[in-house]
Amino acid sequence: MKKVLIVDDEEDMLWMLQRNLDNGIPNIETFTAQSGNEALNILNETAVSLVITDINMPGMSGLELLTEVSTKWKDTKVIIMTAYPSNAFANKAKKDGAVQFVEKPFDINEMREIVENVLEEGGSGQTNGGIALLDIIQFNGLAKSTSALKITAGGKEGMIFFKEGKVIHAMFGNDTGETAFFNIIETEGAELQSVNGVDPPLVSMGKSVESLMLEAAVMKDEAKSKTASGVNALAFSEKEFELPPAGDINAPAAEKLDDITTNSGELETTEENDMTEIQKILAEFTNIDGVHTACLVGRDGFLLDSLARTGIDAEMIGAIASSGFGSAEAMGTQLGQGELNMTMLEYAEGPVMFAPVGEDAFLVIVADKDTNLGWIRIAIKKNSAKIEKVAF
Repeated sequence: MKKVLIVDDEEDMLWMLQRNLDNGIPNIETFTAQSGNEALNILNETAVSLVITDINMPGMSGLELLTEVSTKWKDTKVIIMTAYPSNAFANKAKKDGAVQFVEKPFDINEMREIVENVLEEGGSGQTNGGIALLDIIQFNGLAKSTSALKITAGGKEGMIFFKEGKVIHAMFGNDTGETAFFNIIETEGAELQSVNGVDPPLVSMGKSVESLMLEAAVMKDEAKSKTASGVNALAFSEKEFELPPAGDINAPAAEKLDDITTNSGELETTEENDMTEIQKILAEFTNIDGVHTACLVGRDGFLLDSLARTGIDAEMIGAIASSGFGSAEAMGTQLGQGELNMTMLEYAEGPVMFAPVGEDAFLVIVADKDTNLGWIRIAIKKNSAKIEKVAF
């Protein structure tokens, strides 16, 4: 009998998962916890084969729980649930690894299949003596966490500081900044600890985990091409970080902008710093597989900003969409349905979605057929207030 611990602060999610796993998978016993601390109490008393945990929970987060599991229960595998659309991380989470990654909303049959595969594999399937250090670092980026990670290895201590998912400072031994970060990801057999309430002594960097990993991969390739010059290649396996193929749903937003233009009609560069603040937020939409256009339009029909596939006239979209958006609002008022939150028009080639942004503007999202509409709704809910704050 294998034991599975489900951790989520939402009672409905706990009930749904426990009921479907208990009834659908033989020879397992499920436990539930509504917090990371409650989960630790169960882990201290029971030998658990698998932990299924949400990332975002009050108090101890799923990432902190993951860090504790990686240090104290090295034979326990973990499935991370999150509502964040993934970047390179889903590409990283291989079926033979210690950590699996599942995006919400998920199909319960697919979740059951993942759980069965994990439990049937046998062995730990772990890297570096447990859950990989890179898994922990990358999931901190994915969760856009503001936290600190303490690393102890080889007689050295180090820290990585995250702010909203970006690495703002690192130190390891006598090194700081990017040098320290790259030295940390070379480290094997590290002991990890999540640390709360600790501010970095300085801000030495401000890069996403994805960009730092890309730099590490480039440095490794360059080092391989050098002759014996005393330059050592980064000592981590290529399998530990695989860049997603071009156009992959999980490619970083900057990579997907190769095929996206701004409202000026000029090809957007891949440098995040060249984008406006609004475009950086709109990239959250165009990074969803199938979404090719995201526009912020004033209620007067004038385009305020956009990211659009080459060849699409974003200004024309703004002018046309204003009448459709106004009609949808008027319909809701006449029917007594209250304020408009979101509306969608479904066409043969894909949907067009509208959502108000404050009192002065609205979003227009244009997508291809079979696009995951749930992710678009999550992105709208997550980013509307951000856009309003930046734009007005």
